[in-house]
Amino acid sequence: MKLTLDYRPREAFLPFHNRKARFAVLVCHRRAGKTVAAVNDLLIGALECKLDRPQLAYIAPNYGQAKRVAWEYLKQFAAPLIEKINESELHVTLKNKARIFLLGAEKADGLRGMYLDGAILDEYAQIRPSAVSQVILPSLSDRGGWIVYTGTPKGKNHFYNAYKKAESDPTQFSLLLKASISGILPQAELDIFRAQMDASDYEQEYECSFTASLKGAIYGMEMDRAETEGRVKEYELDPNLPVDVVCDLGFTDDTVLTFFQKSKSQVLIHEVYSNNEVEWDTYLDEMESRDVRDVYLPHDARAKNLQTGRSIVEQTLRRGYRPRLVPDHKLRDGIAATRKLLPFIYWNLPLCSGGIEAMKSYRREWDDKLGCYRDRPVHDWSSHVADCIRYLGIIFSQLPEQTRPRIILPGEDERAGANYAFNLEDLFNDRRTNPGLWREQ
Repeated sequence: MKLTLDYRPREAFLPFHNRKARFAVLVCHRRAGKTVAAVNDLLIGALECKLDRPQLAYIAPNYGQAKRVAWEYLKQFAAPLIEKINESELHVTLKNKARIFLLGAEKADGLRGMYLDGAILDEYAQIRPSAVSQVILPSLSDRGGWIVYTGTPKGKNHFYNAYKKAESDPTQFSLLLKASISGILPQAELDIFRAQMDASDYEQEYECSFTASLKGAIYGMEMDRAETEGRVKEYELDPNLPVDVVCDLGFTDDTVLTFFQKSKSQVLIHEVYSNNEVEWDTYLDEMESRDVRDVYLPHDARAKNLQTGRSIVEQTLRRGYRPRLVPDHKLRDGIAATRKLLPFIYWNLPLCSGGIEAMKSYRREWDDKLGCYRDRPVHDWSSHVADCIRYLGIIFSQLPEQTRPRIILPGEDERAGANYAFNLEDLFNDRRTNPGLWREQ
């Protein structure tokens, strides 16, 4: 059976469609036509795959976005090839029995067990990196599947890292389409939008600048400073210091565990771990495997679980830990405390890479009607990590004695254990006289 595709690619995308590389990164300006190119690349891959019953996927940051952006394009271009359309589950079956799915990365664990012969991750800067490394990439492994990371820049994050890696690796394909070079949009139109838009917005959206500032970024300067000062690299745990953990709780949303050590003048975040839709015992197992001492929980961890009848605090106590509650606080106060603490934090790579990208991506949302940023940050994949680090900021704030994040177990000397309330000015002075503790690996 000979199947042909009714698609005439724009000249700028010909190198992309003709690539031989298994891994590719496609950085495109707005309205370049990358979604049309992506959908047709999946169709090309479906027709060229020699394996039985190929499966390929277009994956957006969330399911609704995948449907809005790509579903009509897929049905349009696949029309001559389609045997069956499944509207409820957003996939088409072609006449050669290949299937193409539209998926959302926000529920990545639901994709476990699925095999893929090819995948395109659109707006990759907005997709949680762990969803790719833990779920999507493994789905390609047994069939030698290929993957494309595509989107428009949103600061120097994991999308930027993927592009720089592909750019420097001859076995990978990379393509950067700037509006001033691609020739896709008329120059007169670009001039109009350049005059109407904020300069950094224009550079990011139309000139594909990764260095244009991420609008509304809350910790952008602090995280840039950490990299500039060399506090983002591989570090070994200090065997003389305990490992503690602070937690942000979720279920369908991510639960985040941040494992850290504290010296007199520094805080090492050794690992940022996240998962979702698993029971609390799974996280307690993770803590046991890392020999955690103290567990810091949000103030609402005392709430009873309707299924088990026990709170997170009670379940944690049953496993032999002494949970400490992070005091309830206003969001703005937590962000302020985090900003004060960030200059004293060291980040261990690669176990904190996803956490670092989340902190860079955490941002406030722009309100077009009011013409200002909203008070509350955007709730997306980055906010769960940022919330967890915010709890760390509260832990290390100068707190009154009666509100320190501590639960005293029955029979325990209330003077025992670590005291993590301290004055950040004293911490700064200590760090100047004791500049290095953790050894680089």
